[in-house]
Amino acid sequence: MIRNLSLRRILTSMMPCILLFFFACSKQGDSVSTHHDTNEGQDSIIQDMIEEEPEKALLLVDSLEQKHQISNYKANYLRGQIHYRLGQELTAELYYKRAIADNNLYNEEPKLYYYVADQLSTILTVKGDQDGALMTATDAYAVVQEDTTKIGQLWASILLHDIGYSQMQLGHKAEAEKSFTKAWNDLKQLSEKDSTFDITQVWARITYNIIDAYTSTEQFQEAAQWLTHGDEAIGKMASSPDCPASLAEEYMAGLNTHKALVYLKTGRRTEAEKAYQRFLGTAYSKSSKGTIEHCEYLELAGKWNELANLTPKVDSIIRSWGTPPSLYYFKSYLKPYLKGYIRSGRTTEALAMAERIAELADSIYDYEREHNAAELAIMYETQQKEKQIADQQSMLKNQRFLMAFIGILLLLISLVIISLLRLRNAKQLAEKNKELEHKNKELTEANARAEESSRMKTDFIQQISHEIRTPLNVLSGFTQVLTTPDTDLTDEERQDINNRITMNTNRITELVNKMLELSDIHSKSIIERTDKVNTIQIAAQAVEGSDIPKAKHITFNLEYDPSADKTIRTNSLSASRSLALLLNNAAKFTKEGNAELRITLDDTAHMVVYTVTDTGIGIPPYEAEHIFEEFFQLDNYYEGTGIGLSVARSIVRRLGGDIRLDTSYQGGARFIMTLPDEA
Repeated sequence: MIRNLSLRRILTSMMPCILLFFFACSKQGDSVSTHHDTNEGQDSIIQDMIEEEPEKALLLVDSLEQKHQISNYKANYLRGQIHYRLGQELTAELYYKRAIADNNLYNEEPKLYYYVADQLSTILTVKGDQDGALMTATDAYAVVQEDTTKIGQLWASILLHDIGYSQMQLGHKAEAEKSFTKAWNDLKQLSEKDSTFDITQVWARITYNIIDAYTSTEQFQEAAQWLTHGDEAIGKMASSPDCPASLAEEYMAGLNTHKALVYLKTGRRTEAEKAYQRFLGTAYSKSSKGTIEHCEYLELAGKWNELANLTPKVDSIIRSWGTPPSLYYFKSYLKPYLKGYIRSGRTTEALAMAERIAELADSIYDYEREHNAAELAIMYETQQKEKQIADQQSMLKNQRFLMAFIGILLLLISLVIISLLRLRNAKQLAEKNKELEHKNKELTEANARAEESSRMKTDFIQQISHEIRTPLNVLSGFTQVLTTPDTDLTDEERQDINNRITMNTNRITELVNKMLELSDIHSKSIIERTDKVNTIQIAAQAVEGSDIPKAKHITFNLEYDPSADKTIRTNSLSASRSLALLLNNAAKFTKEGNAELRITLDDTAHMVVYTVTDTGIGIPPYEAEHIFEEFFQLDNYYEGTGIGLSVARSIVRRLGGDIRLDTSYQGGARFIMTLPDEA
């Protein structure tokens, strides 16, 4: 399973680019003009204001643009910087895209164009839009290849590394390897010609990111081959007289966590422990950033007891940062906490963390709603402001045009021209009114969709809160019983309590897993099909992992054609998980009756076909696609989160198959799941 991009990836992507940008700006030739010096001073003032008073910086940029002291392209770049500083990534992305929409920014300041392209690619990568990140970096790379200067060569390597990172996340390993190798070799050659600290740090940082790209996609054998490159690049940077000791220690410590993980995953446990101890022996490992990196390593290495011991300290650090209660906060921090407590057997801490997650559910929803609403409001205000400026410029242009004609033409001709202008304006006004009506209609439809989405999300949050609190109450009650002094329980009663605690703990874990799976519904990345598994075994695993064996009210049959009993190449866990979700759906919506799983082959389409049929409440044909939307529930009287079918279809499509509803079946519901029939 591919990990999410970590805090380390975000920092390592952004910081070298910022450093390189200002380094590049400071290396101008002796022929720099006074006007350029003035611009550099102006840029410095704006950058300081962005850090200290970003709202005022936004007003300053608007004023400078209206006075034509900065271009529209540079103003959009600065607005992107300000909104990113304010945590408004959606708006920052919008302005960055406008800044590099054409080559005007490149013609004005090439280094600024490279920087914006890299920033935008990083934002899209962290956002999960790997296709967009790849396109942005690729377009900028095509431009920078024409720049033969030293700065151009540096940016070419950085952008090529961005391309490789996106290719790796999309599963294009061979292309990513080529991109990484060329970027690394070009930077090495450049550092051999110019061994200044600025050049070697870029080389070291890019090498570090390449290793992280392999470990984040769990390609540990390939990552092992890059460790020696890491020693070479980081070692050269650390040996530079201008390299701060703390920075050298940070790089080496981070490299050692990668080494420990790679060695552990490739069976070299002694070397892994040595690398891990080298990391622990640094002052960096005790810092806030080092502690976060330590926590990530322990999770990936499966050292659950150590992770549980470190969790209170990490939690304190994250709280001190004032991290808002977003889905990113839940997925990146709360989920590892809960997982560490559960895997280490610390039920009391796990229960407390589950209660905290339940209490944060509403806060997460409120934050996401308010954050998105604020960004949309800013975008609307910006569009209105730009329209006002455009209208003013258009008016001035028409006035100058009219005055020029009045000065050289006779009164009669002037009147004719004025009449023609009025007719043209009337026509344009009619077209604008028509366009406005069309946009108003689109806005009305968009608002309706947004309200429906908001309602479904609210129902989902409420349902999740109920689903979590119910088993929590059960666990809390039995915990009080077990911890009450002098409680006299028979062996049968204790066994019953243990069974109920286990059942409700598993219920909470399943709910958390579903919430995590929700974030992957819209992922376009292909799930690797590296397992050779029997088709019947997939079905057996799905039945065992579903609610069907515990459904006493259902008679269940598993049937298959003899020709369907074969071995295929797929992802065993993902395939069985999707099929289990379909079986759970059948169990939930069939109060009493039959359910059947049948396995056949479609030789024409080269597909294995799993058909799940039940005698439940059924689904109207007109809802055949609607039921696969997240949060949608056909009948609110049934418990559930409304995401099971969405998750199942997302997984199967990323495996190369599909799930659809058989609308011709009227006796209940029948779902057809297909997987590629590849040996």
